[in-house]
Amino acid sequence: MTTSKTVAFVEPSFYGVSFAKAAFEQGHKVISIVSSPDNPKKYGYEGIFHDLIVADIRDEESLYQAIIQSPYADQLAALIPATDYASHLTAKVAERLGLKGVPYEAALTSRNKDLAREAYAKHRVPSAAFRKVRTFEEAAAAAADIGYPIVLKPTNCASSQHVYFISSVNELQAAMEAIVEFKVSYMDFKVREEYLIEQYLEGPEFSVELFVRDGIPLFSVVTEKITSPLPYFVEIVHTLPTSVHTDHADDIVLTAVEALRAIGITDGPSHVEVKLTSDGPRIIEVNGRPGGDNISSDLLVQALGVDIFEATVNFYLDNPITLQRKHKRAAAIAYVTAEHEGIFADLKGLERWREHPAVVRYQINVSAGDRVSPAKSSDDRLGYVITVGDTPQEAKELALSLVNGLQIVYQWQEAGTR
Repeated sequence: MTTSKTVAFVEPSFYGVSFAKAAFEQGHKVISIVSSPDNPKKYGYEGIFHDLIVADIRDEESLYQAIIQSPYADQLAALIPATDYASHLTAKVAERLGLKGVPYEAALTSRNKDLAREAYAKHRVPSAAFRKVRTFEEAAAAAADIGYPIVLKPTNCASSQHVYFISSVNELQAAMEAIVEFKVSYMDFKVREEYLIEQYLEGPEFSVELFVRDGIPLFSVVTEKITSPLPYFVEIVHTLPTSVHTDHADDIVLTAVEALRAIGITDGPSHVEVKLTSDGPRIIEVNGRPGGDNISSDLLVQALGVDIFEATVNFYLDNPITLQRKHKRAAAIAYVTAEHEGIFADLKGLERWREHPAVVRYQINVSAGDRVSPAKSSDDRLGYVITVGDTPQEAKELALSLVNGLQIVYQWQEAGTR
């Protein structure tokens, strides 16, 4: 039986809600450190925490003072980041409190894509050629040096926000004009005014779901991804485990582990994105936390019976960790996206979703009257369906057929737009 302890999470949201749920269900006292008391309702974890502490999660000192001035200052057994944006600040505060966590420098490097690319280069991890730029003139020089097509992206954002595929200097100028106006990301975190020009990596995309101890994987699995058509990079299908290029899975995992070591993440969960190019696996980015997009919360559990959130809470608390695969099947998630810009009216074809025995669950995030458009970032997806199957191909094909079988009905649409 687990001994109840006091566990604090910094701003549970998106994937991080599963952290709070895991600790709550284990019987621990769950404290949520939030930027607003409205956030449990906003992110859907009402009823699975015991108390709130309000702080400016963008500021290390505010986080630290809020904790030490709370009734839980001497009770905390763990302080766990539950959002990407505050992961490095959480790591720093945990160090100040003498609590276990990802080293601050590793968390900071993971959070900032330019620092990560520098770490990969230093440790000779297969990656992409890159340059850090501030102005169009610097970007144009970098693109000419690397060679088109290139990718332009912010250094400290997520969810494909303002990530551009660029084939010419004219496209680059337009993208730079747009990206410099992008000042604030999720939860009011400031966007750094430094950007990355990266070599475009050609090839299928994967993620590696990992849990390491002393740099050695205790658990790993490769997730197959399908992304939206260029010029955007929105993830629209995940299949776990991968149904394709299984003969390269070991190399993909090895490259992901090398990237973690380069950054300095030696313990705990991670979600590493990789492309399989003609020259082998190359790193896109490392996230020092469980995979989002329902990969860890649903696909891992449905396909393999592995709860990486429960394992992570146990890791932070120095409790025994269980990562054994309880069954062997596959799961997939496919997202609904709009083909045209317009005003949404209805979805036809959901009856099949409701009735199909291999549908685990689904969610629709759009209502009549909402403006919709082709997905430029993850925020533009309209919903999803999660399926299971005996094989990865079966789970993936079902999820795709269910999404492709939907018809979006518009009140109004701009004809010919994609």
